[in-house]
This record gives sequence, structure tokens and C-alpha cells, in this order.
Amino acid sequence: MFRHIFTFEIRYWLRQPMVYVFLLVNILMFTWASASDDLTIGGTFGNIYKNAPYVIQNQYAIWCVFALLMTTAFVQSAAIRDFTYKTNQIVFASPIRKFDYLAGRFLGSFLVALIPFLGISIGIIFGSWFGLITGATDADRYGPIDWLAHLNSFLIFAIPNTFLSGAFIFMLAALTRSSITAFLGAIVLLVAQLIAATFLSDVENEHLAVYFDALGVGPFQLITKYWTVSEKNTRSVSLADGLELLNRAIWVGVGLLLLVVTYVRFSFEEKVKKLRKRRDTSVDDAAGKAVFVPLQTLPRVHIHHGLSAQWTQMFRVFRTDFWGTIKGTAFIVILFAGLLNMGFSLQYAGKFYGLSSYPVTYQVIQLIHSTISLFLFAIIIFYSGALIWKERDADLDQIYDAMPHRNWSVFVGKFIAMMGIVAIIQIVCIIAGLTTQALMGFTDVGIGQYVMEFLVIDLLRYAPIVILSMLVHTLVNNKYIAFFAVVALLISNAYIWTPLDVQSNLVQFNASPNYQYSDMNGYGPYVASITWFRVYWSLWGITLGLVAVLFWVRGKDTAWSNRLRSAGQALNGQRLAIVGLAMALVLVGGFIFYNTKVLNRYETTKVREKQQVAYEQKYKRYEHREQPRVANVKYTIEVYPEERNLVVNGDYVLVNKATKPIDSVHIVLPNRLDFILKLDRATLAMNDSLLQYRIYKLSPALAPGDSLHLHFITKKQTHGFENEVQYTKQANQNGSFFDNSDIAPQIGYQEQGELGDKNDRKKYGLPEKQRMPKLERNCTGDCMDHYVSNNSDWVMVETIISTSPDQIAVAPGSLLKEWRQDGPNKQPRRYFHYKLDHQSLNFYSFISAKYEVAREKWNGIDVEVYYDKKHLYNVRDMLESVKGSLAYYTEHFGPYYHKQARIIEFPRYASFAQAFPGTMPYSESIGFISRIDTEEDIDMVKYVVAHEMGHQWWAHQVVGAYMQGATMLSETQAQYSALMVMEKAYDKSRMKRFLKFEMDRYLSSRGSESLKEVPLEQVENQGYIHYRKGSVVMYYLKELIGEEAVNKALQTMISQYAYKQPPYPVSYNMVDLFRQQTPDSLQSVITDQFERITIFNNRATSASAKKRSDGQYDVTVEVQAEKFYADSLGRETPTKLNDLIDVGVYGKPAEGKKQGTLLVVRRERMRQKNGKYTFLVKQEPFEAGIDPINFLVDRVPDDNLKRISNL
Repeated sequence: MFRHIFTFEIRYWLRQPMVYVFLLVNILMFTWASASDDLTIGGTFGNIYKNAPYVIQNQYAIWCVFALLMTTAFVQSAAIRDFTYKTNQIVFASPIRKFDYLAGRFLGSFLVALIPFLGISIGIIFGSWFGLITGATDADRYGPIDWLAHLNSFLIFAIPNTFLSGAFIFMLAALTRSSITAFLGAIVLLVAQLIAATFLSDVENEHLAVYFDALGVGPFQLITKYWTVSEKNTRSVSLADGLELLNRAIWVGVGLLLLVVTYVRFSFEEKVKKLRKRRDTSVDDAAGKAVFVPLQTLPRVHIHHGLSAQWTQMFRVFRTDFWGTIKGTAFIVILFAGLLNMGFSLQYAGKFYGLSSYPVTYQVIQLIHSTISLFLFAIIIFYSGALIWKERDADLDQIYDAMPHRNWSVFVGKFIAMMGIVAIIQIVCIIAGLTTQALMGFTDVGIGQYVMEFLVIDLLRYAPIVILSMLVHTLVNNKYIAFFAVVALLISNAYIWTPLDVQSNLVQFNASPNYQYSDMNGYGPYVASITWFRVYWSLWGITLGLVAVLFWVRGKDTAWSNRLRSAGQALNGQRLAIVGLAMALVLVGGFIFYNTKVLNRYETTKVREKQQVAYEQKYKRYEHREQPRVANVKYTIEVYPEERNLVVNGDYVLVNKATKPIDSVHIVLPNRLDFILKLDRATLAMNDSLLQYRIYKLSPALAPGDSLHLHFITKKQTHGFENEVQYTKQANQNGSFFDNSDIAPQIGYQEQGELGDKNDRKKYGLPEKQRMPKLERNCTGDCMDHYVSNNSDWVMVETIISTSPDQIAVAPGSLLKEWRQDGPNKQPRRYFHYKLDHQSLNFYSFISAKYEVAREKWNGIDVEVYYDKKHLYNVRDMLESVKGSLAYYTEHFGPYYHKQARIIEFPRYASFAQAFPGTMPYSESIGFISRIDTEEDIDMVKYVVAHEMGHQWWAHQVVGAYMQGATMLSETQAQYSALMVMEKAYDKSRMKRFLKFEMDRYLSSRGSESLKEVPLEQVENQGYIHYRKGSVVMYYLKELIGEEAVNKALQTMISQYAYKQPPYPVSYNMVDLFRQQTPDSLQSVITDQFERITIFNNRATSASAKKRSDGQYDVTVEVQAEKFYADSLGRETPTKLNDLIDVGVYGKPAEGKKQGTLLVVRRERMRQKNGKYTFLVKQEPFEAGIDPINFLVDRVPDDNLKRISNL
């Protein structure tokens, strides 16, 4: 009997269109992703092949989450089909065994549910072939077909995940005999996966994903986390990988257990619900006799069909559907699952380098949004369909449809019920956020912000999606296909517009501008655009709702001819409302069009790409033409925060530092600004207003050593609102922040205006482009420009800047004067006059906001923090960090040449800190809200402030030539400087934790390299190298040769190159100084760490201890050490080991701490792979191993220590 049921199940599904629809959708989607760059799934970027084994497996892993819906459709239908078609009594009365019935149904539907997964592999293979033969994608973007990767993907993702999810859904459906419960079970699985994903956000707990990630995505990400480009292009994860095998075994075992539960609990008997009997007052319980009631005259019934009756019917539909849903056990379970997911996510709020942030309201809201969005979409898709099918699923549709109600009252009632359900979830989110803040002791909550986000913006955003889902269920009239169609429409809406080069929020369904709330500036520049686009899409939602009402399914005759006829008849009676709706859409849409495409410039990504291509093709030939250099600058800047306007009057003194006369000046202007230029003895020869490139002819030519004056007026005028708000850095209501490159002309061709991505360059036929010129030793001509700017050296800057009376404006240099007077607009304004105390880079910022100011003095230097009054938390620590940095750097590096050191807060439209001469703008979203929870936490406030203070020496005194290695001179040395300031305040355990995070980010970023990885001394402004690897390398160098030796080299670098005129220094100059301070026995360390890509593979293999009679412990640890040299794509070559590596022993961690005290450490010269070392320690040892503080770049740093096995 099993064979008959099994084969029947397969034959049944193979006759259904749903299987082929799912398969076709997958084929089309993954063909598109493989043949084009318009859709990216699975990390296909840079040097990684579009059909690389890693990409194939990543696509399977990602799609398993979305495939839950497909699996549910097949499996739950198989479990309850007999109940759906009322054949259960006939089937259950047949002589079949329970095992045969359940196993046949489950296995048949399980195998069919695997068929759509074939679409992934078919799509990848066909898409790769199609991309090659059509030339849609360059041939070198593809590797050979890796059949093993496809097989492994099926074995570790498709089969186990379909089995597990199928077993869970089958159990729920078979035992409850409810499709609703089955679909909600799929949502529970989705929530469980989201919870498991939170472990991967924490480096120290990511290993838990091996046990709790039901779909195996976490173990896959852990295994591939440190894979290089070469490994991603050639390797695939298989069941031979221990972490993945363990995870798959655990969860397949869970699936088997669920099937056993299904078998034990399932019964062929008809389950009859017990109804609570109400006491009948017409029955005499004592006598058991009927009580006769005399017949009364029946009241006259007045039937009302007017508008008030229709509103009453609508309200009752709402009340029935809303309360029926939220009181249901299924909804309560789902809500609890969502809360559980939020709880797991919120405990990691603000985690960064082991540090928490204060749970400010916008951060909690952002975290809740990222946690709940996918879950909420699933709820909307499911329940909006369930409410449409509610009466039909209960076989009450014929009675219900025969009742005297209007279609609109039913539809609107169900819509409001659905929005009520969403509102309940949103209110729960608000409560969860407030509870989180309260539990963390945070009282400065923004209840108004919660209400605006969750009950205004979100509800308006979700409403059109609810209506769309209800419309699809109405039109398709097949529940399962409608569910899939809604998902397909939403996914298509997310991706289809990119290849069509459409980015208008007027066209993309339910789109509105991206926005960010700022504690400093509120919703600031986004209010108008958000409001109008929400109104616009609400009107479209009403339009879709009208269509749904016109085609509402009523009765059993659902033929399209009848539905069209009924819709036409209904349409005739609603002409006035339809005309009014159409006029509203046209007026609102027209107003938005006028603002976004007439008053403001609308440009798509491809349009901007083509402009970059044209810029390079037209003007690249001028790149090396000698140009005058900016020597002195004066500004008069008027900031109008309320209007978001800006007026700049600037003056450049341009000097010819070349050896030949200059007959023309090339000027590049920032986008979206209006400029008036006046250049001495020059005429405008060419003006490209689209690409903002101008050429002025000089008459006579500018002689060597001669100078001329350039006066410019820059205006930034805000007109209406934009499709996407641009340039939030410039002028804002509170927190205007911009640098000179945002407002002032650039002299000469600017290479940064070129198209950078190598694949995009090939697409447009542009030649290969180096990120930076090749590193040269003893260069002169190629070192005449530094990497910050190609049109200036060291300049003096003077600024008069005005702003609103309640704001403080800050410019580079010392404040010479402050006053108040009426401005050009006859309104009171506040003026500030600043001037640099020492020549600096032509790179500086201007800021205006409502600030509180904390001031202190350090050796005559003004130490200041300009902050928003809501963000006082870390101001004292910032002041101390600035003073500590000044103390260390002036002692060990050289003088500080400015009379002030300012930290200035700006809105979180950008999340960085940046160093300018004497000033360091600092985003509100990082250091200003950071907090330390435990003694082991890294003090990110001290670290970031010390890093930016380090730039006052590294970049603003010594700046590298524009070639490879430039950022090693600035960013890497700023990292080292910050590490030294931190080390003076903290012990080695905190430094170990910081270095572990740095190494983790370096290793995990190597696989995302878009061009090539290079050694540290050749770094090409690659953050993961100059920041992350740079920290580890410099700290290791300090440990080997000593802090004094490193600082002596750095001090020499400062003395030789601080404020030096060109030619500028290169990384060779610094590496040579390190070599001079390094003993001969350690010269190989300089080679390995700076000149090569060196990777170690160190691990502890065993650790044991024996207690002696005197209470001390003999500790024996066995370790392995290997060393490799890697090429630019991560291919490794083993090399001879001859290195000094630490071996050490840790004690037991104290209560509440993660790391014990380092009891003993010894530096060993290792020449062999295997080593055995013994120690004598006074305290009880806990773990021992190799490179215990993570000084070396280690392929797998987590296996360096081994727990003592016999204590």
C-alpha cells in the first residue's frame, strides 16, 4: 500500500501546474542572476566567478529561506488533502496502515518539493552559458562548471532543509488538520532562522550557530568566513566538513523525531470538537420538563440597505476577523515567536568591538526593523490571504455570499482587520523597544519617535502591500498560487527596476525615499518627500482596493467572463468616485514629478555611470597637464540651516610651481551646485555644464613662480524635494557638515571622478585601471602629488562663516572673533572668524549646529568637544582621550602645531570620524553613544579619538605620495598610535580582544577583494589591510623590537618629512626606518609583515598539567605552527618556518570574565611544525597554547588555545 500511496502522491503533483511554476520561477531568477549584474544573489562580485562553487552554495543557502513557502505548499496539502476534499472518511475506512499512509504522503510530497531546487542549478548553468554566448557578461567572470558544488549544495541544503521543514509542516498539518497552522509553522521556522542568524553577528558566540541554525546556513558561513577569492572560486563545502556534518546530523535527527511524533500522535479517527454547552433557560433542570412560553407578537423588522448599514456591516466584518485572528492560538504563538526573535536581537544592540552603545531610540527602532521586517512581511502575506479565503475554507462561502452586503464593506472590513493585526504587532514592537531601554537603564526614550515610526510611517508603508496581497488572492482565485504570486511580485518589484534603469519612486511599487532619523536633526530633510510619496502610494493602494472590490469573488460562478461583466456593472455606479480618485492621483503624482524631475535633477545609477565614462573619455588626456597649485584660501560662508541653503564666496591664490609656463587652467566643479567663477587674465574656452568641467585660457601664460587669483561664488539652493535626498552633508536644519571638496572648485583633472569597478569598466570598453600608481623607490616626478589632493601642497586658510543665531559654526583654525549682526537676508545672524595657525593640507571641514561646548586646556592647547545636549554620555572621556593622545604623541612623535583640538558631533547621515587640521568631526552614531558594560570591553571612545588625533601627525604632518603604500603612512600609523594610547590605559587582555577583532575583520574581508590583495607596504587604500592588518602587524613589531625602537623610527619619519614640500615620502621610507631599528636576527619579520602577504596556521593540539607537591603546576602544551605566503587572490604556498612565536598559559577566568590572566608566556624560535613546551606556574592553569595574544595573522585564530585536559 505504501508504494501505491507514494506513487499516487508523486503523480498527483506532477499533474499540477504549481510544481512547474515554482521550477520555472527559480530557473528564470537564477538565470538572470548568472547572466547579468542587475540581480546579485550569493556574493558574485569582484574577482569571484558568477558560477563559483561558493556562489552556487550561497545561492542554495539563501534560497532555502524563501523555499519554505514552496515546501509548505506541497507538504501541508499532502497532509490534509483528504480533509480538504472530504474524502477522509472513505480513505480512513480503507484497510491501510498508518505508516503506509503517512510515509507515502510525506515522502511523495518531499521528493516533489525538491524539484524546484533543480531550478537553481539549471538557472546557474544556463545563465552562465547565456551570459557567455550573448556577451552580456565578460568571459572572465565565469569559471568551469563545478558539478561537485551543485551536488554538495543539494546534499547539504536542499535535501536536509526540505526534509526538516517538510517534517515540521507535515506534523502540524497532519495533527491539527489545518492549513493555517501549517503556514504559520513555516513562519515559526523563519523566525527560528532569524534568531540563529543573530549568533553570527557576535564573533565570540558565532560558534553557537552550528547547533541552533536549523537550515545549515550558519555553519556554511563559519566554514567559508576566512576563505580567500581563490578558495571561493575553487572549493565547495561538503558533508566531510565537520561543522556542516554535525549541524546536518542534528537537524535531520530533529526531522526524524518530528516524523516519529507525527506517527505516534496521528489517528484515523474523526476528531470532533467539544462545544461548551450553555445553560438553556427554557429547560427546567429540576423537573426535566419543558417550560412553555406564550407566543408573543413578533416585532416588525426594518431592513436597511443604506450607507449606515453598509458601514455597520464593514465594522462587524472588521470586528469578527480582527478579534478572531488575534485571539487565535496560532497568532499568539507567532507573536511570541516574533518577540523571541526580537529579544535575541536586542541583546546584541550596538555590539562593536565588544562594546555596547547606549540604547538610544533610533538605534533600538533600527534593530527592531531589521529583525521584524521579514517576519512581518510573512505575516502580511499569509494573513491577508487567509482572511480572503476564510469563509471558503470553512465551507461557509455560499451562505456568506448570499447575505445582503456590499462587496466593498467586506473588503474594507477585512483590510482594516489586517491593518489592525499589523498595528498590534507594531505596538508589541514599541513595548519591546521601551522594555529593552528600561532594562538597560536608559530613560531618555523617544515615545513620539516610536509612534511616528511604527504607527505612522510603517502602517502607511504596509497598507499598499496588504491591499496588493488581497487583490492577488481575489484575481488569482487559487490560494497557493496566489501566495506564491504575491511573493514573486514583491521580489520582482525589488529587482526588476535595476535592469530597466528605473529608480523613480513614482514607478517602483510602494517606494519612498530612504531616510535616517537623527537625534540632532530629527527627520530633517526627509519630511516632505516621505509625506508626499506616502500619500501617492496610499492613493494607489485605494485604486488597487477598488479593483479588488470590482472583481470580488462571490458565489460559485467564478468564470472571468461573469466577473468582467459584474465589474463593468459596478463600475458604472462609481464613476464620480473613480474620477475623483484619478484626479487625486494625477495631481499628487504631477506635484511629485514637478519636484523630483523639474525642480531637482533625477539621475539613475546607469546615467551617472555613463557620465563617468564620458568624463574619462573626454578629459583623461588632460590628467598630467601641469596646473597651478592652490597656495592660500579665504572663504566667506553663509549657512542657512532652516532653508538648507548655502552661499560661499571663496578666493584661491594659485601658484605655478612647475618649470614651464601654464597657458590654461582646468577646473572641475562639485555636482548639483551653482557656480560663478572669475579667474585673473583668463577667458572661458570650454564649459561642459553636464560634467562640470571648465577650461580657461590664460593670456599671458602663467610663468614659473608666478601666481594668480581665482574668485568663486558657490550657491546651494534647496528647491522642493527630491526623489532621493542628496548631499545631507551640506546644509541641514541642525548639523550642517561639509568639507572644501563639497563646495569649492578642484584644479585639474580629478581621477576619482572615473568609473572604478573593473567589471563596469570592461562593460563600457574602458582600459584596466590601477587603484593607485605602482610603488617606487627614490621617486621624484611621480611623487609630486600627495594622495589627499593633486592640486595643492600645504596651504593657509582663513574663514568668516555665519549661521543662525542659535547655532555655532566651526571652521579650521583658531577663532579670532565672534559677533552678531543682520545678514544679507536682513535677519539676525551669528558670525565667526577663523584662521589656521599653521599651514596644512587643503582638506578641512565646516560645521554648524546647536551645540553645547565642553572646554579644557592642555599645555596651552584648547581641548574642546562640541556636542548635542542629548549626548553628554562620553564627553568627559573624549576630553581625556584627546589630552592623553596629545601627551603621548608630542612626547614620542613631535610637536602639535595647532592651538586647538576639537571634536565636533555631526548627524548620523554618515557613520565615521574624520580628522582635519585641529578638528575631528565625529558622527553621533558612534562614540557619542558608546558605553562600556564590563572591564573587558574595548573603550571605543578612547580608541577612535586616539586614532583621529593620531592623524594630526600621520596625514596632517606626514602625508604619503599618491602611490601604493600611502595609507600605510597615515591610517596604519594612526592605528598604531591609538593602540599605544589604549595600552597605557588597559592590560594585555583587552589588547588581545581588540587584536582578535581586527584579525577577524582582516581575514573575513580577504574573500571580498575586488581587485587584488597586496602586502601592507603596497596597500591601495584598502581598509581591511591598512586598518585591520595594520593594527596586528604594528603591534607585533612593537612586541618584537620594543615600543621605544618603533617610536624612534616614527619620530625620525616625522622629523624628516613633516610638512615637507614635494616630492612626498613613500612607504619604503618608513619600512627602511623600521629595518634600521630591527636587529639582524629579526629582519625577516619586516619582510614577512610589510613586503609579503604572510599567513600563519598555528594551533594548540593538546594541553595538560600536573600539580606538584609544593602547590605549583607543571604544564605541558603541544602546538603546531605553519607559515604560508599568499598571492593577490589568496593562493597559498608553504614556506620555511623560522619565527619567534609566543607560547603561554592562562589562568581560570574570574567570575563574569571571558579570559583569565596570562600566567606565563615565552617567546620561542620555531623551526619545525610540531613543538612541545613545558611551564611551571604557581596558579591553577586553565588553558594553554600558541600565540596567546594573537600577534600573528593566523588563518584560524580560534584554535590557538587548548583547555587543560586533566584538571
